[in-house]
Amino acid sequence: KSLNYFPMIRRLRVAVVGLVAVVGVVPGSSIKSTPLVSTGLKNLGNTCYMNAQLECAFHIPAVRQIALAEDPMPNIETENDDEEKKDEKDVLVQNDITQEQPNQALIAVQELIQEMTIASERNLPSVVPRSFCMRLGIPPMVQQDSQEFWKLLLPAMKVESLSDLYKGSFVDYIRALDGSGREKIREELFLDISLDIASSSSLLESMEKSFGEPELLSEAEGNGWRPEKGAEKVDAHKGSSLIAKGLPSILQCHLKRFNYDWQTDTMSKLNSRFAFPQVLDLSKLCGVEEEDATQTVYDIQSVIVHVGEYGVGHYYSYVRPDVTSDTWYRFNDNIVEEVSIQEVIADAYGGRSSTERPAPQRQKGPFGFFRRIFGGGGPIYGWGGETANAYVIQYVRRSDIPTLYES
Repeated sequence: KSLNYFPMIRRLRVAVVGLVAVVGVVPGSSIKSTPLVSTGLKNLGNTCYMNAQLECAFHIPAVRQIALAEDPMPNIETENDDEEKKDEKDVLVQNDITQEQPNQALIAVQELIQEMTIASERNLPSVVPRSFCMRLGIPPMVQQDSQEFWKLLLPAMKVESLSDLYKGSFVDYIRALDGSGREKIREELFLDISLDIASSSSLLESMEKSFGEPELLSEAEGNGWRPEKGAEKVDAHKGSSLIAKGLPSILQCHLKRFNYDWQTDTMSKLNSRFAFPQVLDLSKLCGVEEEDATQTVYDIQSVIVHVGEYGVGHYYSYVRPDVTSDTWYRFNDNIVEEVSIQEVIADAYGGRSSTERPAPQRQKGPFGFFRRIFGGGGPIYGWGGETANAYVIQYVRRSDIPTLYES
């Protein structure tokens, strides 16, 4: 008889979800005329890594709607359904089903989205994500990696349509250079693309090195490719390629700023300047003609910034709630401020900036503490100081904007 409660819970949840999902939408429009702007998330100790990533996701309407529409109750059946089962085997199956637990990760995300939505609509104080942490078993005082957090949370929710927004693929290949046409191809799935910054100064340059320049496997140098067992080694090209059909709707680029030194057995952070475009055109890397590049052009939506060094520091994010406008916000936990794209670039590129920051703001404000500890704060650096720079850059595919931003 306890199963009688589940249909009631479902109806209540669907009603709440339906109300939250449609608020603020102009019928017939492809994007909200007044997009939701979060009022921020309270830092519970060391949860800045979590807050920064959640702000990026929250400000894409499709992410909110897909997460809210999913049922966290796994295969719960009603009493009427149970009465139709006559044989003992079906009863045993039903008993197994009733023992399954609701998806706590999905429930945590749904509750948080609803709280953030209500706070945004009513201009309430920042949301305290304590319940979110408790459901997921997140220790608030332990600093974790923002990129890894999202890669773990997405599959934990078990919402395939949500993961599909971020999921893409590229091709690893080895191709013989002897004209035989022999090759080995393997598709690799990803939720984000990790880019090397040690030998590159921009996102496009790094992507070209990762997906445009193959490595030569030379038989003369002893590292040729053996196409099959028993065959002689041949010269070959080894590399990776992006393919247009494998690109996701939401593209996350993870910058590998934390570097391991094999000689000293230590980790350090690379704070070098690294530029990224506001419009990312991948048509050349995908081998697509410009006139057919509808699936390969992306617009920047958000940036997660890390300030500090390896093992100690702080995360915050810059988000553009409406990707068709130039209005940006800095979400530093519970402190939300409107900023310009010039401020985003000065801070997120890292390194020296050509834009001076007014002197009175250099060591003041809610973030002056971190600037004083980690250095910088002078006129040649962005808002977060010398050790502030982009860690994750999130783009949305231009052709998918109507779908991502409509109800």
